[in-house]
Amino acid sequence: MIRKVGVIGAGTMGFGIAFQFAINGVQTKLVDISDQMLEVAKGKFDAYLNLFRAEGYDIRFTDEEVMSHITFTTDFRDLANADFVIESVTENLTLKQNIFKELDEICEANTILASNTSSLKYSDITRHVTKHKDRTLLTHFFNPAHIVPLVELLRSNDTSEEVFNEVKTFLEKNNKVTIEVKKEVAGLVANRIQAAMVREALSLIEDGVVSEKDLDTAIFEGPGFRFSSSGLLKIMDFGGLDVWKAVMDGLQPEIESGVRSFKKIEQKVEEGTIGVKSGKGFYDYPGKSFDGFVMDRDTELVRHLLTTHSKLKVKEGTTT
Repeated sequence: MIRKVGVIGAGTMGFGIAFQFAINGVQTKLVDISDQMLEVAKGKFDAYLNLFRAEGYDIRFTDEEVMSHITFTTDFRDLANADFVIESVTENLTLKQNIFKELDEICEANTILASNTSSLKYSDITRHVTKHKDRTLLTHFFNPAHIVPLVELLRSNDTSEEVFNEVKTFLEKNNKVTIEVKKEVAGLVANRIQAAMVREALSLIEDGVVSEKDLDTAIFEGPGFRFSSSGLLKIMDFGGLDVWKAVMDGLQPEIESGVRSFKKIEQKVEEGTIGVKSGKGFYDYPGKSFDGFVMDRDTELVRHLLTTHSKLKVKEGTTT
C-alpha cells in the first residue's frame, strides 16, 4: 500500500504533483537540488491553499495539517524508504537515466519508481534499472498537475500487474482520472491529439483562413464547449457515425497532414515574443507578472474542475 511518496523536481509539474498528494493527506517528500526552488514551492503551497479554499475546494485538512504532510529536501537519500517515487525533472534523457539508476540503488525493494516524462521514451529512461525493473512505470500528469484530473499510465512488459493496479488505485483515490496507454508512442495519447489540433490551427492561420482571435473563439465556443462535457467518440455517436464517415472521407484529403514549418510561430520565437513569460505571444499580457497570469488561469481551471467534479466541492452548510 502506498503511504509515503517522493517527488523529484520542485518546478511547475513537481510542485503540482506534490501539492495534490499533500492536500489529500499523503506524506510527501519534494526533492530538488536547489534550495531556492524549494523555497519557491513553499510559497506556492500558501498561494494555492488560499486559492483552492476561496473557490470552495473541499480540503479536509487545515493549512497546518497540509504542510505537515510535505517535506522539502535536497537529499535524494531521503527517498530511500518511500513507497512511490515520481521523477519530474527537466526533459533531459541523461539526467533522468542517472536519477533512475540512483533510485534503483538507494530505494527499498518494494519502492515503485515512475517518470512524469511527456516527450522522452519511458523505456530509454529506465534502461539502467535492474532491481526495480518490475516496479517501474510512466505516470504522465498534465499541467497544472494539481488541477487537471488526467494522468496517463504506461507500463513496460516487466511492470507487474500488481504494481500497475496499485498505482492506478492510489492516483484515483487522490482525485486523479487515469487512462492506460497500451503502447509506447511519442506524445502518448492526449498530447498527440493536442498536437494534431495545433498543426491544423496554425495552418488555418498561416493560410489566411481565419484570424488568430476567431480561431480561438471557434475552438472555445465550438468543439471546446462540447469537450467540457463529453469525449470525442461520444460526440461522434451523437452526430452519427455515418455522418462522421462522410465528414472524414471528405475532409481528410483537405486538412493539414504533412510536416511543414509555420512562419507565424517561427517569427514570434525569433522576436522573443514567446507567450505569457515574455509578455506577448499571440496575445499581449500587460500589467502582471507571469505568476499573476498563471494564477488567473488556474483560478478559472479550479472553477471548471469544481463544476465538472462536484465531489471535490465543499457542500453547502459544511465547513473545512
